[in-house]
Amino acid sequence: MELNPVNVESMVENQNFNINSFRKPLVVDCTGYDESHKIKSFHGLDHLVMGIEVNQITSKCLAKIRKFSFNMHRHHFVCHNKRVPFSQIDEIRIGQKTNRFNNFQTKCLPEHSRDYADVKSFSVIYIGQRHTVKSLDFICETEAERKVLVSALYYTVTNAKATDNEMGFVKSEFDKFGKESLNLNETKKLLEMLNYSTNSEFLNQMISMVDRNDDQNLDFIEFSDLLHYLRARPELKLLMERYSQPDQPTTITVQKLIEFFRNEQHEEWSEAQVHELTSKYNAADPNSISFDHFENYLTSDENLAVHPKVRQMYQDTNHPISHYWINSSHNTYLSGHQLKGHSSSEMYLQTLKSGCRCVELDVWDAPDGEPMIFHGNTLTSQIKFSHVLETIKSSAFATSPYPVILSLEVHCSEEQQKVMAHHLVTILGEMLPPVLDDNAKVFPTLEQLKYKFLLKFKRISSNPHDQDVTDESDEYDEENPPSFEETDAHPEEEHKKHSIRGVLRSGFSKIKSLKDRHKDKDSAKEAAKKKEKGKIAVELSNLIYLSSSNFTSTDETIARSPAYMHSFSESKVKEFYSGNFDTCSGIHMSQTHMIRVYPRGTRFGSSNYDPLPSWVAGFQLVALNHQTSAEPMWLNEGMFEDNGCSGYVLKPTSLLPSWSSDHGYPYDPSVAMRYPGSKFTSVIIEILSARQLPKYSKTTKGEVIDPFVTISIHGQPGDQADYKTKVIDNNGFNPYWGETCNFPLYNSQVGLLLIRVDDKDSLGRHNRIGHYATRLENLRQGYRVIRLRNDLGNVIPLCTLLVKITLIDEENTYRSTPLVQ
Repeated sequence: MELNPVNVESMVENQNFNINSFRKPLVVDCTGYDESHKIKSFHGLDHLVMGIEVNQITSKCLAKIRKFSFNMHRHHFVCHNKRVPFSQIDEIRIGQKTNRFNNFQTKCLPEHSRDYADVKSFSVIYIGQRHTVKSLDFICETEAERKVLVSALYYTVTNAKATDNEMGFVKSEFDKFGKESLNLNETKKLLEMLNYSTNSEFLNQMISMVDRNDDQNLDFIEFSDLLHYLRARPELKLLMERYSQPDQPTTITVQKLIEFFRNEQHEEWSEAQVHELTSKYNAADPNSISFDHFENYLTSDENLAVHPKVRQMYQDTNHPISHYWINSSHNTYLSGHQLKGHSSSEMYLQTLKSGCRCVELDVWDAPDGEPMIFHGNTLTSQIKFSHVLETIKSSAFATSPYPVILSLEVHCSEEQQKVMAHHLVTILGEMLPPVLDDNAKVFPTLEQLKYKFLLKFKRISSNPHDQDVTDESDEYDEENPPSFEETDAHPEEEHKKHSIRGVLRSGFSKIKSLKDRHKDKDSAKEAAKKKEKGKIAVELSNLIYLSSSNFTSTDETIARSPAYMHSFSESKVKEFYSGNFDTCSGIHMSQTHMIRVYPRGTRFGSSNYDPLPSWVAGFQLVALNHQTSAEPMWLNEGMFEDNGCSGYVLKPTSLLPSWSSDHGYPYDPSVAMRYPGSKFTSVIIEILSARQLPKYSKTTKGEVIDPFVTISIHGQPGDQADYKTKVIDNNGFNPYWGETCNFPLYNSQVGLLLIRVDDKDSLGRHNRIGHYATRLENLRQGYRVIRLRNDLGNVIPLCTLLVKITLIDEENTYRSTPLVQ
């Protein structure tokens, strides 16, 4: 297949900027192939624009010849009847590494030809409706053809994504009018398309400032100047005037910049460091910086609200693994609803690459003897256990080298447990560490467990409390159906709660009816079946690193080997704060033993619970439904953004064993007292302004948003608080609030800050625009910029929130932080 040169740049210059382009850069997975370098250039796309024939693997695992082509004007590729926008493509995966390919190999491909077919294959991974991960899978005629197709696709998609910049977006919106220049009404309409509304009188004044030929029309250059004025931040202009010289009001000298960093940012910069900064932003005169350059620096990634150290692995890795919070998921295989959702091995890839270190495998018997993963007793689809293991192994350590915990929920017979054990040994091999014995006193360190898989299930035990095979229950309490707040209705859809309640109660009636029928079955037969199911295969038991055991008392747990752990439902965690348990004892237990927390079974739509009570109690594995974007997952993002997104965050000193001996009393989060290990006694946040807030993704009429900001603190009881700003009407382009909130703190060590921006619509609903969360003790003082994230956890391009942060320490003084370059 020979491809002729074509001008790619001219084809992609009109790329539309929309919510689908708010995604991460394209990734090429070349694991196992000598193609790890990224393609720098490529020529020859004529044949792909016209279309070529390639074998596509269908949903029924058939290889069918399809036409594969690029539509460069509409910015998507087409295969058969499927159109995928370039902006939605996340990954090109070389080889046969998807769930569909796994099924195809099993059903259709002779074993002796699999390796050969693998080198000719590739998959396109993209995001479909409801943020589900999907793939299109292809087998080329030759390996050379596959290389050409992958190279062309990579180059085209990368170029298309590169045009998703601010002025490219503005130019595409400007060009929709089909004119060289725009009059007043057209300019006003274009500004509304950019999420800014104003009256004609004010706009006339602004147009007169940038209209170079006085024709009352703006060409694109003049309109760009108008945007520059509208995007200017007056609060930064006042700040600059404070540090500029009277005879040079538009610049700040190096010495004055040093004062600015010391007084406002609470950072100590050397003269050499400031010279390096000014040279970068103002090469013509490195002894000063202009206002535009000063503003560019303050709103850049160099001036983010969190300390730069969080973007790398900086914490001590020589603690036992029980000393870390661990990024954990629940029912990892599901891409949606708990009762009827789709099971996919792609969810494991997506979750692991996001930094998650504990994934769940719910394993059941299959008629062909090969255990399957799905949500038992539901309508969810099924995937082979062996396929999932292969998928997990391929990407487990792509983001982080630290151990991955496989939380096995095994519902298999003894025979199929033996099959599970065979697959675990065959596929994971030496990546399974020697298990801890009953005489162990402490876990190995995080560093010692790098590149290892730790299996969590049950071991064969003589302890009467460890006899049940499963240790989690998804049984629903039909006597007490969940309230609206306890189920899956999204906060943004609270107006639907009455109908949702009706559906839930109907569902519980059906469940109760099924249970009643089940009780009518022959009890002896059921008892025999349960006994058979309850057996643990020796082969599987011998591989288990973390042995699930039922909780009886804190003292009994602490007396046992750390190899034994507990799983608590979210409801059980509440008991630790209700007086039924000693919270201090719970923290003591989690210093030496692993505790996993999971959602109630009544969360049918994969909603989540508040993770903070579990983290504050020191529990390591707080399992959430990662496929659901809502406040609990935003907090999870903020927690595990720390420490280089490695999936492991060292618990603070108040939750470690040394606390009691150092301070003479245990840490008790239920007591409202200030703890000496806490860095800050309060945090003061001034919400200043935002730029380029996107429109609410479900907007249909294109109306300008009315944004407001909510700042909330999440931590131990007593440190929970929030503040809402006023609503700015008809302005998502450059809203200004200038409001300040002050949050006193008992223990900043365990606290998180959550910022969310919402649009208040005409019905009074709060439609989320973006969010950001981080640990309180990772904040930096001064004037800082925050980049909001979308439902997918990705940074929203162009969108920034400017705040001023003040942190008060124990002595009621401003804390100064050293500069880390």
